[in-house]
Amino acid sequence: MAVQIPDALRAFKQPPPATLDAEQAWSAWRRRQRGLDRIERALFSPWRAGFHPAWSARADCDFAALEKLAEAGSGTVLKPGPGARVLRIKSDAAGIGKDSGPTLVLKHYPPTRRADPRDACGRSKAARCVLAAHALIRRGFDVARPLAAWSKPGRGSWLLMEDLTEFVPLHRAAADCRGAAREHLLREVAQRVRRLHASGVAYRDLKPSNLLVREAHGRWDLALVDHDRNWFFRGPAPVALARRDVAALQAGLPPEVRAAERARALSAYAPEWLERGAWRRQVRPLLREAARRRHRWIPRRLLGGA
Repeated sequence: MAVQIPDALRAFKQPPPATLDAEQAWSAWRRRQRGLDRIERALFSPWRAGFHPAWSARADCDFAALEKLAEAGSGTVLKPGPGARVLRIKSDAAGIGKDSGPTLVLKHYPPTRRADPRDACGRSKAARCVLAAHALIRRGFDVARPLAAWSKPGRGSWLLMEDLTEFVPLHRAAADCRGAAREHLLREVAQRVRRLHASGVAYRDLKPSNLLVREAHGRWDLALVDHDRNWFFRGPAPVALARRDVAALQAGLPPEVRAAERARALSAYAPEWLERGAWRRQVRPLLREAARRRHRWIPRRLLGGA
């Protein structure tokens, strides 16, 4: 059954309060956001939308044609799997008008078990991505906007979203930048992540490849992708989960980013962590977590790592 999400709910945007605003203002803002999240989640419930609900932001979306494109591997393979297969496809090949862009991104989540009740009950990975993306948009953050999501019994789920061709992954931009430009980029990212956590969002997969950036008129635009693991809380994101997000960013940055630049970015995220007691409680576990990930960078003694 098709899910209808009102435009007023899907496109509503209310940026978070200022960083220095009182906790009362933040609490009221987060409470309102969670209320809107509940309204949208209810639209995907099986007693309202039936089993395996489908949603599309466009009337010209052909689910069957998109499934065939995914099965044939048509277009450019951005991620071969096995957890998910990601393709860049042409809009006309999908039968969708080019007003959404000349290319789109199609992601197929194959089934991970013989029967997954989450797919049938409107909680497939694709549906969770849609719900989380809209929740982030309402909280004032930019994302690759979802265009459609659906699932089929025993076949997994599919997600169609816009293709941010003008953006590049954070690790690539950080490697290409030098000096003050790189520090400006890392500071912008750190401050945005701090607001994300203060908004009650634990990303839980905040590696640099999921954070796309674009330089525009002396500032950096940031867009988030891959939302199926996001968690939303009544209060700020728990410190342990926030620290893991920061560790994933640190681990995924290229080795060209020096330890001093990483330290300054960390001070932009949480200056209180640089105090002696907080350093032992927060930064040392963060560096150990980053070392365990072993994506691109292992913390050295300059930052107190192993």
